[in-house]
Amino acid sequence: MSEKKRILVVDDEPDFASLVQANLEKEGFEVEIAYNGVEGLEKVKANPPDAIVLDVMMPEKDGYEMCADLKGDENYSDIPII
Repeated sequence: MSEKKRILVVDDEPDFASLVQANLEKEGFEVEIAYNGVEGLEKVKANPPDAIVLDVMMPEKDGYEMCADLKGDENYSDIPII
């Protein structure tokens, strides 16, 4: 049996992040949450996910900045971002 696919949810709204997490886990995914772009980048670098659900408006580093950082790094540029 194959390993569960991992998804990182990056959103500064805890209620929304938890709702997305619950729905994805119900569909069989392993989900991790980060609450801003800085934390999101740290989690990607520590254990790259199979996909990222990324909010745009966040404190510290917004979704556009995080996306640009990931797409500019060949180690992470292939990770799909929604």
